[in-house]
Amino acid sequence: MAANYEKNLFNHNQSLTLENEKLKTKIARIESETANKYLGIIDRLNEALETSMQKCSLLEERITKLETEVDRLRKQLNNDSSNSSKPPSTDIKPNAPNTYNGRTKTGKKSGGQEGHKGRYLCRTSIEEKIDKGLIKHEVVHHGEPVGNYVSKYVIDIKIETIATEHRFYGDTDIPMELRPDVQYGSELKAFVATLAGQGLVASNRIVDMLSAWTNGALELSDGTIYNFLTEFNSKVKSCVETIKEKLLNNIVLHVDETIARVNARNMCFRNYSDKKHVLYTANQTKGKKGIEDDDILPQFIGTLVHDHNTVNYNYGSANGECNVHVIRYLQANSENTRHCWSDEMIDFLLMLKQSKDLAISFGIERFEQDDLDRYRKRYGEIVEEGFEALKNTKSRFYQKEEKKLLNRLKKYRDNHLLFAEDFAVPFDNNLSERDLRMIKTKGKVSGCFRSLAGAKTFANLMSVIKTAIKQNVSPYLAIRAVFNGESRLA
Repeated sequence: MAANYEKNLFNHNQSLTLENEKLKTKIARIESETANKYLGIIDRLNEALETSMQKCSLLEERITKLETEVDRLRKQLNNDSSNSSKPPSTDIKPNAPNTYNGRTKTGKKSGGQEGHKGRYLCRTSIEEKIDKGLIKHEVVHHGEPVGNYVSKYVIDIKIETIATEHRFYGDTDIPMELRPDVQYGSELKAFVATLAGQGLVASNRIVDMLSAWTNGALELSDGTIYNFLTEFNSKVKSCVETIKEKLLNNIVLHVDETIARVNARNMCFRNYSDKKHVLYTANQTKGKKGIEDDDILPQFIGTLVHDHNTVNYNYGSANGECNVHVIRYLQANSENTRHCWSDEMIDFLLMLKQSKDLAISFGIERFEQDDLDRYRKRYGEIVEEGFEALKNTKSRFYQKEEKKLLNRLKKYRDNHLLFAEDFAVPFDNNLSERDLRMIKTKGKVSGCFRSLAGAKTFANLMSVIKTAIKQNVSPYLAIRAVFNGESRLA
């Protein structure tokens, strides 16, 4: 009995062991299947998470780019003549006053100020001009011309067409300009050139106006207007050379340039100016080649004043920057970043200009060296404040613009402060910009030039006109002198 019991117990134990092994195998299989199942789910979740993170990264990058673009467009929309190089004619002001208006209120009433000498019709001035022969004097009698009278003047003009007949007798030589049977005189040519240049009147309109003014007596054509201007261009070379020589003799020379269109391509007008002369040039390119072709800056050994056109740094003994331009950029930085350093730099530059003007009024020719060193130090401190503030600029676009401005101020410090070191150097380049304004007006009126040759003719014409205005000479008389082979310009 005992042996059977032990045998049964052994068999039962064996079956339990086998059953246990089966259960272990089953559990291991279930654990393996479960692990594989959830590991697959985890892998898929990890893949989905990684994809989502990549998409988020791309979206963040896109958002950053869009924010930068928004800032760029906002800056473009907010730019006007007070905070950029854009001309005042492009300003579109809202009805509400602009917080950042470049003009400061003076408290004065609009219109002519007290002490301003106005212009009005005056008997004394009219009679002086009659005595000088500037005004033709005609008398109309009312009533019997006897005894005392009361005179009243009526100022008017007459447009008359005159045909001057030249008769040559015997062996009298006929001048070359009178060889044709009929030709136009210098008065008419100068009048047409003045309309085309100073008046910016198109040739077809000049033709129509002359016909209307003379009741059809003058029947010119567009080709005739073109021939007048071509003749002027051929005779003006000596006058242009004289202006060029005067400009090269200056200690300080103003330079500026602008883009125009000719034959659907960009071209460049450049002007060289001082207080009594201005020379315009037209070139197909804006860069160094155009400057070399003009052959003015390569010969100039004085100080150049310009609007941060870096190619000009290759010429002259020194270069002064236009501080009005940099003040506009500083103003824009204050508007966009709300940083104080740019306002401090504006105040510093304007204070330095005021100090210079005050010194000149007292006959002082230059600042003391200690003062100049102190000014340079303060300038550098403001720039360093700017670099510190730059770290807190959130917008990438404005940060890039601010850094560019700071780098310019740091690199060209001596050029921005040259006006304080040398009192002969002005604070700005406004003289040259005013001279260039007529070129921009021409572009707005005509849109473009038909040829580069026409642009060069216009440049020479404007050189005579603007130089004459600066010297208080009638542009019409200066142009007429060119047609007559003379010169009225100093």
